[in-house]
Amino acid sequence: MANQAKVKENDLVFDPFVGTGSLLVSCSHFGAYVCGTDIDYNTIHGKGRSSRKNQTWRGPDENIRANLRQYKTENMYVDVMVSDASKPVWRNAALFDAIITDPPYGIRESTRRTGSHKDTTKSPDGLYAESHVPVSQAYHLSDIFTDLLNFSARHLVLGGRLVYWLPVYRPEYCEEMVPLHPCLQLISNCEQTLSSHTCRRLITMEKIKEPEVSATGLHLS
Repeated sequence: MANQAKVKENDLVFDPFVGTGSLLVSCSHFGAYVCGTDIDYNTIHGKGRSSRKNQTWRGPDENIRANLRQYKTENMYVDVMVSDASKPVWRNAALFDAIITDPPYGIRESTRRTGSHKDTTKSPDGLYAESHVPVSQAYHLSDIFTDLLNFSARHLVLGGRLVYWLPVYRPEYCEEMVPLHPCLQLISNCEQTLSSHTCRRLITMEKIKEPEVSATGLHLS
C-alpha cells in the first residue's frame, strides 16, 4: 500500500482508520511522517486487554508509538488521536501527501460512528450538557467510502494518492461498484482473493483537481 501511494521521504501520511497502526509502520520505513485517527481510544493508545498469550492487559510496548520504536522509526511519528471519520475535525486545506487506510468492514472490526438512534438527545432547554458524550451508531459501508473519498478530495495535495481496501462479494462484483469522485482519478484496482465468494480490492486513486466551492462555502463533489 505504501508503494502504491508512492510514499517517499518527508511525506506526511494519514490513516483515518488507524487501528493498531501497522500501515504507519510501513510508511515510516520509507521516511514519511505518519499520523492517524480512530474512534476506538483503547486500540490506538494501547489500553485494555492484550492479544498476547498469557497476558491479561496491554503493556507499555503495545501501542503505535512503541511499534515504530521497534522499527527504529519513532522519529517519524507525528501523533494519533481519537476521532470519528464521519465528522470533520481538520481545517479546510490540503494537508496530506498520501492517505492510506484499511476501513473496518463490520466482520472482524465493528463499523461505528458517533450519534444516536434516538430522536431527542438534548436537554429540555435545547442545550447539550457539558459532559454529553454521543453514543455510537452503525456506520454503513457505503457511507464510509463516500466520506473517505470526500475527505481525500479535500485534504490530499494535488498529485497525492488515496490507497484503501474495498471488500467485495465476488459473484456480484463489477467495476461500476468501485466508488468514484470527480477530483480523484482511479489509478489501479487489484484483487486479493479471500475465499471462493469474497475478496478485497486494493484501490489506488490520485487527486487531479481541487473540489469546487459554492457561494456558501460548501464543497461540491
